[in-house]
Amino acid sequence: MTGLTRGLAGRTAMVTGGAQGIGAAVAERLCAEGCRVLIYDKSAEHGRAAVDAWLAKGHEVRLAVGDVTDQAAVKAAFADVPDEWERPTLLVNLAAGFVFKGLEATAEEWHAALDPTIVGLSLVTREFVAGLPERGADAAIVNMASISAHIAQSGYLTYNTGKAAVLGFTRCMAQDLAPQGIRVNSVSPGTVWNANNERFHHEALGLDRATAESDPEHGGKFLLKRFADPEEIAAPIAFLLSSGASFITGTDLPVDGGYLAV
Repeated sequence: MTGLTRGLAGRTAMVTGGAQGIGAAVAERLCAEGCRVLIYDKSAEHGRAAVDAWLAKGHEVRLAVGDVTDQAAVKAAFADVPDEWERPTLLVNLAAGFVFKGLEATAEEWHAALDPTIVGLSLVTREFVAGLPERGADAAIVNMASISAHIAQSGYLTYNTGKAAVLGFTRCMAQDLAPQGIRVNSVSPGTVWNANNERFHHEALGLDRATAESDPEHGGKFLLKRFADPEEIAAPIAFLLSSGASFITGTDLPVDGGYLAV
């Protein structure tokens, strides 16, 4: 995949939530593009397994373990960038709270839903920006939204509210950081067939991927009549980080198989 996007080779990127699923696919893609990648994830187990695999392939990758809502841990993660690496000028914010509740959600559940998605997003972005020069770093940020940020879904109040806030955060940061030449965008994926979704469809619905994708209430809701693979989300993220997207900021890119078109 090296060379498919412009201006990524030799850059340093941080990917939060990069140990599994879409995050791991993003890290893999950026490594393949020649980036040095700092993975920031709260799971030491999954993080070390992923990093060991990438190191074995010859990629330059490092793991920082911590919670995005822990300000001290966030600072430590950026401070732990190897001396021979450039300071990160690319940031992918994927860490989020996955709580699916309606109005019955407790205060604790709201915190679990919103703190990683918005507070953590803010803390990581602030630390990232603080380490950049005043101008000229060609820096770019991509935040993870969702089709759920754009629509109403019964029983998803906590999750959809958090993802809708990501859209607002992205637009505001794009405006505030434009004078420094920092671009800020988001992507809104549809359903992605990762380990969590596979487990949910199997355990809760008794469906394998083929059956779920052929079901009109699941894969059938997408124009392409299927779910995405994580790599299909990683590729647009890499594009938005690259110089190929140099005049794109403050926007959201749906990567949703046509879901929001109908």
